[in-house]
Amino acid sequence: MKPSLMKIFFFISILLVVLAANFYVATRIYQLIPPNLIVRIAFITALTICIGSLFLFFPLHNSISFTLGGLLYRIGTAWIIAFAYFILIFVIIDLVKLSNRLFHFVNKDFLYTLTHHNYLSLIVIVGSVVLLLFIGNIKYHNKRRVHFDIETSKLSPHQKPIRVVGISDLHLGYTIGAKELQEWVQIINTEKPDIVVIGGDLIDNNVKLVKHMELDKILRKLEAPMGVYACLGNHEYIAGVKESIDFHNRANIKILQDTTIEVTENLTLIGRDDVHNPNRKPLSKVVNGVNNGSLKLLLDHQPSNLEEAENQNIDLQFSGHTHNGQIYPITLVVEAMFENPHGMIKKGLTKVYVSSGLGIWGGKFRLGTQSEYVVFDIVHKQP
Repeated sequence: MKPSLMKIFFFISILLVVLAANFYVATRIYQLIPPNLIVRIAFITALTICIGSLFLFFPLHNSISFTLGGLLYRIGTAWIIAFAYFILIFVIIDLVKLSNRLFHFVNKDFLYTLTHHNYLSLIVIVGSVVLLLFIGNIKYHNKRRVHFDIETSKLSPHQKPIRVVGISDLHLGYTIGAKELQEWVQIINTEKPDIVVIGGDLIDNNVKLVKHMELDKILRKLEAPMGVYACLGNHEYIAGVKESIDFHNRANIKILQDTTIEVTENLTLIGRDDVHNPNRKPLSKVVNGVNNGSLKLLLDHQPSNLEEAENQNIDLQFSGHTHNGQIYPITLVVEAMFENPHGMIKKGLTKVYVSSGLGIWGGKFRLGTQSEYVVFDIVHKQP
């Protein structure tokens, strides 16, 4: 089968699964609603808007207004989170009903009453999901400060510590705009960083929108005397890599795309291209010629093949991409996919930190995870 046909087949398969899952949730909620015409019409209307929003957004967002596009995007991505918890709740209920058929531990008429035409069950289930979203929104807005001292003999004894603030996955665009970005810039500047590094996915999916909102002007307010640097993420490729690089340049952010830069005589930044680029260079080629006496800080958006950094004697790798799953239980999926889905691990002499991200993809909800920024103080250590 040709690659193009395989992609079409894969897309159609995923689409059918998504539609089937939404139909399952819709059917289960509809069964809870008593036979009240007004309530049922209201439910069908609301659900059609929620499910239809993303299906309308993706094919139409380049031809509709930013305002309408933002509305569809926010409704659709919020529904994805709500949908995940509805799926979880109804699957558990159906497993209980199936188990009861085998073991008869509860009267089946009682279970039927609970799951059919029952306002109380409807209020409890829908109310629980709404409450989770409310808590998740509060969690999202509470940004956590993470701090590490990176001790190294590669700094001279008399050299003052170098402060690096690491952020990733801002996803600027339809969900996150000027007001929130301005708050983040103020938080970062309060840390008085020498360097700011961005671990990819600065942009969500639309470069025209972030330019329209003039977010580059806000990013230029970042105060870092040694510079602001970034690697590309997968969303820069989704938004258009050339346009994304141009936006970074307008924001005075230096893109490191399979390149290195010697910030000081004993600190070198290395930025990898995203794996979306099939021509991405091996790390061994990128670091070829880098002074081994210099502390090597690697920016690589997706934390895959971590042994590469270990093999090339990288001192510190900063990555993002995973969002730590954003919500539980998606965190469990991410844990299965990545060696290090979040936090600091050590591989040989290499330290790898994977950030859960300062921003978010889609709806502004975090459950079981935290939005964060990371402060690295690089300090001298006696060899």
